[in-house]
Amino acid sequence: MGSVEPPTQQSYPPFPDTGSLKGFKSIPLTPIIGTEFKDVDITEWLRAPNSDDILRDLSLVIAQRGVVFFRNQHKVDDVSQKEFCRRINELSGAPKENGFYKHSLLAMHGADPEMGKVDPDRLKAMYLKPDNGMPRQTHLKEWHTDSSFEPAPPTFTVLRMAVLPETGGDTLWASGYELYDRLSAPYKAFYESLTATHYSEGLHSYAKANPDKMFSGPRGAASNVGLEYKSHHPAVRTHPLTGWKSLFAWGANCLAYDNVTDEESAQLMDKISRLVLDNQDLQVRFHWENTGDLAIWDNRCTFHSATSDHFVVGPRMGWRCMTMGEKPFLDPNSKSRNEATGGWPYKLENPSRH
Repeated sequence: MGSVEPPTQQSYPPFPDTGSLKGFKSIPLTPIIGTEFKDVDITEWLRAPNSDDILRDLSLVIAQRGVVFFRNQHKVDDVSQKEFCRRINELSGAPKENGFYKHSLLAMHGADPEMGKVDPDRLKAMYLKPDNGMPRQTHLKEWHTDSSFEPAPPTFTVLRMAVLPETGGDTLWASGYELYDRLSAPYKAFYESLTATHYSEGLHSYAKANPDKMFSGPRGAASNVGLEYKSHHPAVRTHPLTGWKSLFAWGANCLAYDNVTDEESAQLMDKISRLVLDNQDLQVRFHWENTGDLAIWDNRCTFHSATSDHFVVGPRMGWRCMTMGEKPFLDPNSKSRNEATGGWPYKLENPSRH
């Protein structure tokens, strides 16, 4: 089952904020989740004399805000995108031996198997699949946190857009911190007592039929091996940078809650689904305006979902890389975000809107 033991280091955050980002323009897109940096070229951050401080401080912002956006990153290529993601992961304290995720489908491995293509044909097949000839009325199952079926799931994901439709194709993120904080005290305690099974039925079924077409690992971490694609994680996890509790057991890659009946598991899932659907203020929606727009998010405290409203307008294609992190844990001495920051809404310290 999922680990409930915290790592030896229980200091949150595990390193001080140096203040290296205070001179850059940023806008909190909502009180709860999402920040956009303005007029920043991240390739300059990669080469700055205080580059390590900038990227380490940025990891704290991402961990606090869930997802961070940068517009018009036209100088970023595959190499610099990977460097950006890798260094943030390493500087923020991820296991030193962990690296980039490699997709299990060998057919997805291009010239660089560590760079994934968000492919318009694959997405069209996924999102526009007919359902007995009836119109599709829900996209709830598209919400997920990346590859949570791995024993050591991803920390950060970076997505850079290369082709955009005239309109549509937005992406939404929801805050796992706020999902936890929206629960009453008895519900918080109950969810904290649970683990959940994370599973990719699609990958497992395909692997059984086509093992020679699959990459058995290691997929970015030594424990991410084999073709089962199933792990057990705490339903509520502690973020190692903020020390805040985040709801983690939900989304397309989460199969069921452990040690409860199927009916009870479905009710627990439905509870979280309703919180996401009924509370748009714990979400942020990002419109990709230009090729080169880039997002980096923390899978330990967010869920995300692409919209599928653009296929009749034009293709949408981007490049994605993911770094792998620690085995999820729940530190019973950790706090919720509201407990740690003094209540809702969460306020940034000295946000710059100029």
